[in-house]
Amino acid sequence: MKHIFLAIILLIGFLWSGNAQDAHLSQYDMSPVWLNPAQTGMDKNMGFRASNQSRSQWGSITGKYVTSLLTYEMPVNARWGIGGYLIDDDAAKTYNVFKFVVSASYQITTDNDKHYLSAGLQLGMIYKNLNENRLVFDNQWNNGVFDNDLPNGENLEKYQVILPEVNIGLYYKFKNGVKRYKPYAGFTIFHATNPKENFTNGDNSYLPMRFQFNTGSKFFIADQWTAEPSILYMRQRSAQEIFGGIKGYYSINDDIQLLAGGYYCYHDAVIMLIGIQYKNLIFQSSYDLNISDLKTYTNGKGAFEFSIIFLSKKTFFSALM
Repeated sequence: MKHIFLAIILLIGFLWSGNAQDAHLSQYDMSPVWLNPAQTGMDKNMGFRASNQSRSQWGSITGKYVTSLLTYEMPVNARWGIGGYLIDDDAAKTYNVFKFVVSASYQITTDNDKHYLSAGLQLGMIYKNLNENRLVFDNQWNNGVFDNDLPNGENLEKYQVILPEVNIGLYYKFKNGVKRYKPYAGFTIFHATNPKENFTNGDNSYLPMRFQFNTGSKFFIADQWTAEPSILYMRQRSAQEIFGGIKGYYSINDDIQLLAGGYYCYHDAVIMLIGIQYKNLIFQSSYDLNISDLKTYTNGKGAFEFSIIFLSKKTFFSALM
């Protein structure tokens, strides 16, 4: 029980210090509309795309930190794509962040160009909630015993805040059909309006912008084999994360494709993933093996993540975007 309280103390401390990043997903490439607004509905071959992702972590010390994501996107015509997502980030039933976002993208280049460029915009809202019955602070410990009757020393004026959400992005890919490689890159600014958020009295607090850059390339090695190395970099104020790794695809026949890969999150985790696409459905699961300082409390346990995607048209995952 003490480990749970300690974890909550750390969590709340990070939140109020402004150094914590937004929630992340290790399978970040499974939901393009969430990764970059400029990718919203931009693959005309797939029709509409719906996905569900779920991530559970730190259950050994906090009673689970669960992130759930639902997305939908579709092309409107040759230039426009629309979509949106819902994401719920629950930190041990103590701190919750819910986002509702609608997204639109515009293809700047023409379909005949070898170079593809698109831009996107997202608008929505963020709802943040603190569960006052589960808040725990370090000055409520008395000689190693937690005493809820002791004053916490904090001056909370409210337990819920609603913020506007504005995200903007650019996306590029090389799509020459003759070449067996397809490099791509994207840049996104989240919380572009730097909205005000305050749980406590005193100085104003603002949600810091998050800058994100991702790049990679698909290499069509043979008729049945595709490899995709990629890198993701995120920075929010002084916090940053760097992902790097590779994913491989093998097509068994016209209906089944297997995929597997591994990633490294700098100073945080080693990530292993496997998946399968059967006709219009894609399933992928991954596990984060914790290698950060937190492993002392988690006994090396990390996060489990699962994704499922439905495509209205059967197009192999290795060929998408």
